[in-house]
Amino acid sequence: MKLDKTIKYILTSEFLFTLLPIIILLIVRSYENNLSAIFYNTEWSIISLILFGQSIVKFSSGISNSNEKVRWQLVALVISVIIIFGLIPSSIILVINLLSESLSFGMYLTQIILFVTSCITFFIVGAIGQKMLDE
Repeated sequence: MKLDKTIKYILTSEFLFTLLPIIILLIVRSYENNLSAIFYNTEWSIISLILFGQSIVKFSSGISNSNEKVRWQLVALVISVIIIFGLIPSSIILVINLLSESLSFGMYLTQIILFVTSCITFFIVGAIGQKMLDE
């Protein structure tokens, strides 16, 4: 699927505003000379939740706006996969990291993996939804 530049610009601008907390953390941590601490922040999970949610909203909005005949089973599958493998794990990792008294490298690594997955999901599923919204 070839994306036109307008869709890329829209998705990128939304994505950059979602990354704003991480950018602020980078500035603060660099001021403190503690850049490695950025890895151990729960903001990665929060941003993952936002991006997975935005993917669902863009996709469902695009589907509801589209004149094309789309099988509801496929729509339900895409949304279910994002919820089951994205939103729920990100929520669980966020809560575990917030409640844990000690730092767990595995949990923080998992939240980074979920963050990367949410970025990919946002740009793929969000692009499909935005394309349908623009039709």
